[in-house]
Amino acid sequence: MEQHKPLRGVKVVELSLMVAAASCGRMMADWGADVIKVENTKGGDNFRKWPLGIGAPADDDYDPLFDNLNANKRAISLDTRTPAGQEVMYKLLAGADVFLTNLRTEALKKSGLDYDTLHQKFPKLVMAQLDGYGEKGEEAGRPGYDNTAFWARGGFLYSQSVYGDSPDTYPVYMPMGFGDVTCAMGMMAATVSAVLSARQTGKGDRVSLSLYGTAIWLANILVSGAQYGFHLPKRRENSSPFGAPFKCSDGRWFMPQVVNFNRDAALFYKLLGAEDMIGDPRYATRANFNKVEICKPVMERFEKAFATKTAREWQQIFSEADLSCEILYGYDDILTDPQAIVNDFVYKMEYPNGKSSMLVRSCLRSQEMGLPEFRPGPMLGEHSVEILKELGYGEEQIRTMLDSGAVKQHP
Repeated sequence: MEQHKPLRGVKVVELSLMVAAASCGRMMADWGADVIKVENTKGGDNFRKWPLGIGAPADDDYDPLFDNLNANKRAISLDTRTPAGQEVMYKLLAGADVFLTNLRTEALKKSGLDYDTLHQKFPKLVMAQLDGYGEKGEEAGRPGYDNTAFWARGGFLYSQSVYGDSPDTYPVYMPMGFGDVTCAMGMMAATVSAVLSARQTGKGDRVSLSLYGTAIWLANILVSGAQYGFHLPKRRENSSPFGAPFKCSDGRWFMPQVVNFNRDAALFYKLLGAEDMIGDPRYATRANFNKVEICKPVMERFEKAFATKTAREWQQIFSEADLSCEILYGYDDILTDPQAIVNDFVYKMEYPNGKSSMLVRSCLRSQEMGLPEFRPGPMLGEHSVEILKELGYGEEQIRTMLDSGAVKQHP
């Protein structure tokens, strides 16, 4: 039985580098869109070889990290600086619903791929463009990556770890790719909405999303709260014990979570053997724990209590009481986590060359679609000839473009 694909019939031309736009294209491909990844002829997307920097493989036929972002796409390799390459690009866009890119506007203008130019040529086309710092202002054209525009400028690296002028602190290192993939999820939602509108009205649109703007939106509680005196980072002595990690007897960290303080605080105290705190006015309100003189001794008391049992023992105790809690995992723990595996969040991919790797699926699911199929990310120019034929080029024309270097086909 053919798999239901909500985005079947939607054609996406993706011109991207690294993570953000590629992640959006991957999710759209999973949902049935025909995503054609356009790459240059000089090595293509530099994320193809980026995994080597962290010790991961990056072979043509075995590039797991690249596959996470580019599965289920097709690929064509073009030199858009040549007349022939630009002509192919325009033919692709003429039949497309979406042009997805994270190239900067100035670079796009040089190739005639900016929104103003494309909107004149293809008025029904939706252009989805990711950038670093937003469309306006003096910094609109700055290069921006996940670690700079999202994590550094978005407040997280400083606000979560630097305690004023203390010499014993320094900013945390950012978790790579989080900002990129978060932007990609937002971009997919906005792009699909714009495509729906374009099909109804016949009028295309430009969808834009920035790393910096996304970071601010995600931190909206903290950004708005800062004007009222709420600031991070918190130290142990002034951080709520109802959502802080505690080290257990086995060396693992366990984090309880009490959101409804009025309802659950007494149960929390009881589970820790601190029944004497129940009814004590010092511990009767959540706001009191913002005071160091109250929070610090409680935190020290709870640290000793949690150190008497393993993290799994505490998880069982809190779970049986129906209180939210979790053991802190490392990324390597997720690779073997039964909950991640049974939900197909991670899975073992067997490659045609006999190698295997644990890969990650998109978290977006549909009851009707079921689990998306998985085809490894395309090799550079893997489908160039196939796509040129679909665009109406003949054998001789294709051979001329291949010989001239305007187009590259993977061997």
